[in-house]
Amino acid sequence: MRARMVCGAFLVLASNLAAQAPAEAPATAPAAAPKPPKGPSRAEFRIGGFMVSGERNYNFASSAITTATGSVRGVEVLLRGSGAGIYVRSLSGTFGNQPKVISADARVLLFPPVFTIFAGVGKRALSSALATKVYDVAMAGVSSTVNIGGTGLRTHVSGAVLVSPQKGTTGAAAVKDPSKGIDAEAAIFYRFPSVPLFLTLGYRTEVFNARTGSVVAPEEVRGLRVGGGIQFGGR
Repeated sequence: MRARMVCGAFLVLASNLAAQAPAEAPATAPAAAPKPPKGPSRAEFRIGGFMVSGERNYNFASSAITTATGSVRGVEVLLRGSGAGIYVRSLSGTFGNQPKVISADARVLLFPPVFTIFAGVGKRALSSALATKVYDVAMAGVSSTVNIGGTGLRTHVSGAVLVSPQKGTTGAAAVKDPSKGIDAEAAIFYRFPSVPLFLTLGYRTEVFNARTGSVVAPEEVRGLRVGGGIQFGGR
């Protein structure tokens, strides 16, 4: 009889403990993998103007480096779909008493905006009261344009290598010791929701080592880039 009472007490105690034990939390679903950045998915046409306010460092024939502040004004046109496009740009800059910088180029864009490779050709000129020197330039580079959700904002980064064979020579000598440089910029674009207008703010730098024979005149133009214009599509 006593053994039955003890067994009954243990059963009651076990039942109470089981009722008080917390229920096992349901297994949580694994977190979804982050989505890759998304570039514009629609065809885009953009035309606008911009200004770069900054400085130019210039060194002619190993003389002392001169630095002057000034500005570059430019116009750009972009026409592209999801896999290819064309970009055209023209620039003109004045920095104190240094030679005026004038350039224009056209680029063919390949692959989606989120990761694009491009190649193009253009001309770059240094113009002063004494003379104007023109360089034929070939370029190649990469760029990336990414939408920031549905905010109307997008980021853009671009970098290119510039090469200009020496004029007045042919064959292998034409590409020996060419003028070389880089062109890079980073910017944020804002597209207004109800009108086809955009604003842009960024930073641009260009380095070019102009060569004439054995004389090299390296220069660097850099500064804050602001602009705006008309844009259709590109969302």
